[in-house]
Amino acid sequence: MKTISILLWQAYDLKNIGVGFMTKTIIRIQSIEIEGFKNIQKGIIELSAYRQKKYYSGKSDIIGIYGQNDSGKTTIVEAFKLFKTIASGEKLPDDIKNYINELEDVATLKFAFYIEMKEQKLLVYYQMSLRRKDGGAELYNEKLSYSQINEDNKKRKIDIIEYLIDLKDTYILPKARYSELIRNNKENEFNLEVSKRLSIKEKTSFIFNDSLEEIFKSNSMCPDYFNIINVIKHFARVNLFVITNEHSATISLNYMPLSFRMEDHEGVTSGDIAINLLGTSNIDKKRYNIATKIIKQLNVVLGTIIPNLQLEINNLGNELYKNEKEVIRIQLLSIKKDIKIPLKYESEGIKKIISILSTLISMYNNPSICLIVDELDAGIFEYLLGELLKIIEQEGKGQFIFTSHNLRPLEMLEKESLVFSTTNPQNRFIRITNIKSNNNLRNVYLRGVDLGGLNECVYEETNSFEIAHAFRKAGDILYEE
Repeated sequence: MKTISILLWQAYDLKNIGVGFMTKTIIRIQSIEIEGFKNIQKGIIELSAYRQKKYYSGKSDIIGIYGQNDSGKTTIVEAFKLFKTIASGEKLPDDIKNYINELEDVATLKFAFYIEMKEQKLLVYYQMSLRRKDGGAELYNEKLSYSQINEDNKKRKIDIIEYLIDLKDTYILPKARYSELIRNNKENEFNLEVSKRLSIKEKTSFIFNDSLEEIFKSNSMCPDYFNIINVIKHFARVNLFVITNEHSATISLNYMPLSFRMEDHEGVTSGDIAINLLGTSNIDKKRYNIATKIIKQLNVVLGTIIPNLQLEINNLGNELYKNEKEVIRIQLLSIKKDIKIPLKYESEGIKKIISILSTLISMYNNPSICLIVDELDAGIFEYLLGELLKIIEQEGKGQFIFTSHNLRPLEMLEKESLVFSTTNPQNRFIRITNIKSNNNLRNVYLRGVDLGGLNECVYEETNSFEIAHAFRKAGDILYEE
């Protein structure tokens, strides 16, 4: 397993790591619970399959998150982004202390997953906690546990491993797991201590550290535990896509970030490749081949959602770069009715669709892929937005979580697929219940905003007269002497 990280390019290239096993394995997010994280003191979002105890039915699972500005929608996306970082074995963000709610000393994220592997059906639980320390923050606690799903749906939770940074003697809990791992083997005990020290020094996860994975792998008593850790890590690295507002900002800076996932008989390549929209880009052969495949894939779908639109990579030839490495000079073009123009001249909405379309296609076809997009509706025609979501809900296979301000999806998606943020930081997310089949959820939500009557307040009241007065008053300031 290797990570390739280059300017404007990040990909995970996973080869020869039990590709067949991973292909047959299904993993699905079931819920996320947040405590003390940014502007959420407490909030829970359960996907509809989890609420119905179906876990996985072979169909897509969609959650649209709606609410007032600064009510926690983006925080959910950032929580998943942090999980992806942690579970991939990467370093904590430099600004991690800012992730802890200003009123709290600790932030905790809890995730539940459904995993099918080797004829086993499991619910797997992972939780991580951050705490303030020395003007910064540290990952001081992690816990991974699971339960078997039986025919009668009865489950007994088993703790795989718990990490406490302050734990001295056994390094991990439960003590039985520590005993299993070391088995009076001084080398394993030493490796466990080294793994802990490395995770602290490098500010990474202890549980998803590669060195701990090797300890589990070498222990014949813990094959299921190793597989669970490996499945989650694989999911975070190549099957979980989190599209933040930074992604959209990249487009505004005239770079096209193409999120992608490619799979062949050797393994999976997944990540982002960004192409300069101003003038030309110099990319190596590997990235060129990936970009060519992505564009070919996009063109199959693109013309059906944006009539007559196709993309083309204009190959302008090879040249030697600064390090004398051979690169290919390219330009991205859009084609409409045989007229070619640089892609930079297309609208922001079209460029956003293009940037996430490859991952949308992967999510539509693969039950183990989860795509999370912040402000999905930005620049996208609302009718098209509604149609895309309806198609994914009815015929897709993967999981799709998004935030939006456009209310069109409230008329298109099932009510179980919609979550609303509230003004209460102690109970940030609710579903609107008691909706009759002939009710328009959009109208019900707007009525709740205007008149209340929901379980929680979903809109902090504003006054149109005060807003108008403030505009007039502000307009006079620049003319004051």
